[in-house]
Amino acid sequence: MKFIRVNSSNIILLEQFVAQAGKSLDSFRYFSSRPFTVIENHLCTWVIEEDGEVKAYGHLDREGETIWLGIAVKSNSIGKGLGRIMMGRLMASASSIGLPKVKLAVDHVNEGAIKLYEQFDFQLIEKKELFGFYEWQLPVSKQAVISSLAFAGQSTENIIAVAKENNFILEFSSGMAFSPELKELFLNAPIKRFAHNYFPAPEIPFVLNLGSGDEEIRRKSILHCVRGIQLSFAVGAPFFSAHAGFCVDPQPAELGKELSKIASFDRAKHWHYFLASIREVLHATLDLPTGFLLENNVLAKMNVYTNGLNPLLNVEADEMLLMIEEIADPRCGILFDTAHLKVSANTLNFNLAEATQKILPFTRCIHHSDNDGLQDNNKPFDENYWFLPFLKQVPQSLHVLEVRKQSAAELKGLENLLFSKITF
Repeated sequence: MKFIRVNSSNIILLEQFVAQAGKSLDSFRYFSSRPFTVIENHLCTWVIEEDGEVKAYGHLDREGETIWLGIAVKSNSIGKGLGRIMMGRLMASASSIGLPKVKLAVDHVNEGAIKLYEQFDFQLIEKKELFGFYEWQLPVSKQAVISSLAFAGQSTENIIAVAKENNFILEFSSGMAFSPELKELFLNAPIKRFAHNYFPAPEIPFVLNLGSGDEEIRRKSILHCVRGIQLSFAVGAPFFSAHAGFCVDPQPAELGKELSKIASFDRAKHWHYFLASIREVLHATLDLPTGFLLENNVLAKMNVYTNGLNPLLNVEADEMLLMIEEIADPRCGILFDTAHLKVSANTLNFNLAEATQKILPFTRCIHHSDNDGLQDNNKPFDENYWFLPFLKQVPQSLHVLEVRKQSAAELKGLENLLFSKITF
């Protein structure tokens, strides 16, 4: 059994399903009034193929502000659990895209389907004579994720043990030393977890750069992100996240410091490489529901060229929005690092609040830490944290405490401060 994402290139799979679905089409009437090409407007379209036969179908369809879920199982395959399996994939897709709500319609007589939907937390919101409307809402985040950066210098085994003891959700991130066992430790960790950026650490360090003009570096970066998405899917995480690209190729030891400057670079060329790399990562993971988030880069004054050139991509809000527009894939979103934006705003003299308002609608995850506006150093925040007034706008985003070397008690204090400002 395998999932296949349907698009215009393999639409024949959908045609085959509808032609052979049998009596299931009595209750699944979606294509009775729509052409198959309607899938071009879907957020996702899935089929389940088994023994060379398409046995189940599902979609998330955007209609204005409403996202509709549609699902059907071939009549001679009903009762084999395929409906539940497809619902799991559709809801994983909804979570990875960051949908706040999903709606569906079901006939009252279809008691089996109603029971299935209720098991996935759909609730009846409107009852008509022959059918009802049901709705699912993305749960509001009530617990912060802790970046492994908080435990810098400790072994992976110890970090996992501390997270388990304190019921922390853990973001396995940069700074975790290479180990042949790192992947297995992540897969088998007895905690909820996410993967970010340089995790799992490569045996030979390199700077992940999806915008690199060096094809070897770009290939390494693409493969690392593909593996990150695959690992994230394996543990049920809705996305993998990584930082945006560079117009130069820094050395690992230069990250967080002044980068070596080259004579010149073609920003448009590196932007092209960056977008092409994102598309390649998404294409290589096409048959997974998992999202891919790109983090805004941080530009300190020391890394601005004397002629004003910026060697980093996705520093400013407009460029992040351009990425979303040009990629045009709902799996692609923004990881918003508030500390990065604070430094970049100070460096380039743009309005921090205005940039934030632009980014928030496309934000699925937020990294929280603070600094003096000159350099990102992952300091803890307090009651004066500049981002606190914006929290009420993003209650359903994933919130990550990306602060360096904090005790469990200090992390819980930061979590309490953060969530005391979010209205549930």
